Amino acid sequence: MKKFDVIIIGGGLSGITSFIDLNRKKLNVLLLEKSSYLGGRAFSFQDPSTNEYIDNGQHVIVGACEKYIDLMDSTNNMKNFVKIKNYQVPVFKKNKISMLGSKFISGSIGLLLSLLFYKHLSFWDKKKLIKCLLKIKFKKIDSIINNHNSFRDWLNKNEQSEDSIKYFWDIILKPSLNQEIETISTRYALFVIKQTFFSNKPQFFGLPKTNLSSLWSDFEKRNSSNILKKTIVKKLNVDNKKIKSIVTNNGDELFAKYFIFATQYSSTIKILKDSNIELTNDSKLETSPILGIHFWFKNQITDQRFIASAGSEIQWIFNVSKNHNKKGNHIVISQSASNKWMKMNKNTIKEIFLKELEFIYPLASPKNLEKYTVVKQKDATFLCNRNNEYIRNNAPVEFENLFYSGDWTDTSWPSTMEGAVISGKTTSQRILDSIKR
Repeated sequence: MKKFDVIIIGGGLSGITSFIDLNRKKLNVLLLEKSSYLGGRAFSFQDPSTNEYIDNGQHVIVGACEKYIDLMDSTNNMKNFVKIKNYQVPVFKKNKISMLGSKFISGSIGLLLSLLFYKHLSFWDKKKLIKCLLKIKFKKIDSIINNHNSFRDWLNKNEQSEDSIKYFWDIILKPSLNQEIETISTRYALFVIKQTFFSNKPQFFGLPKTNLSSLWSDFEKRNSSNILKKTIVKKLNVDNKKIKSIVTNNGDELFAKYFIFATQYSSTIKILKDSNIELTNDSKLETSPILGIHFWFKNQITDQRFIASAGSEIQWIFNVSKNHNKKGNHIVISQSASNKWMKMNKNTIKEIFLKELEFIYPLASPKNLEKYTVVKQKDATFLCNRNNEYIRNNAPVEFENLFYSGDWTDTSWPSTMEGAVISGKTTSQRILDSIKR
């Protein structure tokens, strides 16, 4: 009989975090992951069409991602991130590049000063934008929501022009929450702005210098006997309001005192249904997709690490080769809230975005293109709305020794790496508290 103190189902960031926290307390913990890699929705894979090893999407951190940074520090991984102080985001619009954020002045003062010189907005738009940001900085979120469920309504109420929305708010919030401004919850939007620009955390923009899955190589080696990859949970065995054991795809029955679901919402529901467990809540969690377009060029098209694009199809461009300190000219275009592209032919997507990229970087011509691939993530993140808040706060079924992590934990953060780590820490603490009782 294989028995553990805790079995964690799901090897994403929340599952890894719970594993580390519980392992530190000398508990015998087993981590199960159905795929061949760890990292959950922040992973790398070998693309069959190009044979290149690439990330499933471009992941970025900011200084306010305190718990994720702690996790990276504890696993000796912060060395694998490029840190750009004070953000310093170049924004492209009609052959002009203007900077958001100051190279020399940190904090909100640097941001507000950079807005004074921001070329993409008129004087009056900048004045109203700064006034709006100061309101977010100095007032509590609850006091300024004013019952506006849609952040677009809130922006209209606060006299934000279409240009301000397009050339500032969209650039920041669309990739942060993976949603259109019209559907973003006001509470989440204000939270992200306040945490990103006005918290007392160090202000920087962090980009990985390596493939995401390789971040966990050392972690896997140190804990190899307690990590099972390519392992699918087929069934839960229940006895007297407790989960007694799980059965895996290779026929093993594994026992534990406590169990954690750290899987995506849909995977959790499937396991419960396959176990013939009657659910109290099986509503579908609403999700949003992300599109990544990877181009490899024969000759260099830019020396910039990244750039945001306003007023075109392109949202953000990242220079993977430079960020990873490698030879080559690998560029990725990251498109959040990308529903319009999900059913489109990949070659058509390539043609559209190559043309858009050439407008920004003239050397990104079809003649210079060596190869490309398109990565579609249909259910990349959950939407920040009222329906999902209800689902996430109401577990599908309750057992005395079953705990939910990941999508199930309301962390105040949207569906981000920071939110995943916070949820993992919250869940592991609940188990430790239960043991003390």
